[in-house]
Amino acid sequence: MTQADVIYQDLIQKIIEEGLDQSGSIRPHYSDGEPAYTRSIPHFHCVFKPEDGLPILQSKRIAIKTFLRELDWIWRLQSNDVHQLQKMGCQVWNEWQLADGTIGKAYGYQLAKKCHQGKDKESMNQVAFILNQIQDNPNSRRIMTSLYDVDDLAEMALEPCVFLTHWQVSPDGKLHLNVVQRSADCALGLPSNWFEYGVLHRRVAQVTGRALGDLHWTIFNAHIYLRHMDQLQEQVQGHWQNLSQPELVLPSSLDFFETPLTDCQVINYDHLGNFNYEISI
Repeated sequence: MTQADVIYQDLIQKIIEEGLDQSGSIRPHYSDGEPAYTRSIPHFHCVFKPEDGLPILQSKRIAIKTFLRELDWIWRLQSNDVHQLQKMGCQVWNEWQLADGTIGKAYGYQLAKKCHQGKDKESMNQVAFILNQIQDNPNSRRIMTSLYDVDDLAEMALEPCVFLTHWQVSPDGKLHLNVVQRSADCALGLPSNWFEYGVLHRRVAQVTGRALGDLHWTIFNAHIYLRHMDQLQEQVQGHWQNLSQPELVLPSSLDFFETPLTDCQVINYDHLGNFNYEISI
């Protein structure tokens, strides 16, 4: 089993035992028109240390290639074009595709904004900026990305769930990452979020020549959809304790923008199979 499974099981149990159920008028609905109520807690924080290994669940199968494609689309390509993502073989944004074929001014669109200047006054997008600062200005406390631009929220198909990263190089040369998530669908979204940012953290550490530090994860609203409850309890009660430890193999190239994140490989990945959960929109 992975440490991610241990943390995940504790989180699910905490929500089940301590969470509060929604009622009244809400935005998300299922395809049958019924409101998608949740049980939630108002805050959760966890830490993944380098010795914990890749934060990937084994209690259910994580679609590795699918989520590496999504990660690549957002962070390397900095795209909001759903058609492009579909051509890459990833369908996870289909339900939020707007009439123009995009997800609006969300996710990759925000990362692509040239909002920083380098030492030679050249304009840099948010991803280029963090890579530059980690290498050339490691003592900075301002190495951040933000996907939550209040001026653009009305033009986003979905407001970002994971919306902020803060990268910090400690005096011993380790690269630590803080991720902040406003809302976490614990059955569907959170497992892929942990996996994707676990990969991103390792890739950025590699290309910037830093040792891997801790991944801190903060969630403001951690929730389980009530329709997911029974199946999710079945998932976390599975016998995954004796599964082998998966490992991430990074590409040898140190060019972040020229090397697809889909070149990353996860080996020795054993899991307990698929658990499919209904999506709400």
